[in-house]
Amino acid sequence: MPSPEAEALTRYYQGQVLKVAELISRRLRVTAMRADVADIDGWWERMSPQIQQEILTGQTALARLARGYLAQHALIEGVRLAPVVIAAIPEQIAQALLVTGPVAFKTQMAISGSEAAATRVMASQLQGAATRLVLEGDRQTTMRTFAERDEVAGWRRKSGGGKTCAFCSMLIGRGAVYSKQSVDFRSHDRCSCKPELLYREEPEPPEVRRLAEQWRTATAGTSGAGAIRAWRAFQAGQAATP
Repeated sequence: MPSPEAEALTRYYQGQVLKVAELISRRLRVTAMRADVADIDGWWERMSPQIQQEILTGQTALARLARGYLAQHALIEGVRLAPVVIAAIPEQIAQALLVTGPVAFKTQMAISGSEAAATRVMASQLQGAATRLVLEGDRQTTMRTFAERDEVAGWRRKSGGGKTCAFCSMLIGRGAVYSKQSVDFRSHDRCSCKPELLYREEPEPPEVRRLAEQWRTATAGTSGAGAIRAWRAFQAGQAATP
C-alpha cells in the first residue's frame, strides 16, 4: 500500500485537480445555458474557439501540475522519477465539444421539440465532457509516465471520493495493474477517479480488497454481461440501503 505520506499527498493533489476541472466545467455550463437557441450553429461558431481554448488551457495546466505531483509522490516512496508530460490535442477537444454541444442540442430538439430541454441537455453534456477533457491532462500524463518509465511498476485506480459509480467501483476492485501492455485508464464524463502509480508490487489497500470481495459475492455464478448486470444491481441495492 502507499505510505501515509504518499496517500496524503494524493488526496490533496486530487482535490486541487478536481477544483480546477469543476470550475471550468461549471463556467461552460453557464455559457451553454445562455446559448442563442434561434441560431445554435452561429452561436457555436462564435463561442467554440473560446470554449476550446479554456479546455486546452485547463488540460495543459493539469498536465504540468501532474509533473510536480508525480515526481514528489515517487520521491516519498524512495524513487527518483522524471514524469512524461503529455501535450493536449486540440482536434480531439474540438470534436468532443462539438458532439456534446450543438449535436446534443439538435438531437434533443428532434426528440422533445423543446428548446429549453435541448439547452439543458447540451449544458449538462458539455459540463460532463469538460470535466473529463480537463482531467485528461493529469490522467494521461500519469499513464504516459507509467508506460515510458521503468521506475514505475504499475498503477491502481483511485476513487475521487464521495459516491463512486458501479463502473468505477468495478475497476477499483480489480486492484493494481502491473503490465505495461494492459488496458489503459478508462473514464467517463463526470468521473473523478485517477490512476495512482506504484513503484513495486505491494498488497492492495482495504478499499480494493473490500470491493474485490463484494464483486466475487455479487457476481457468483455469472460471467460477462451477466456479471456486470449483477454488479450494477448489487451497487444499486447498496445505494438504496440507509
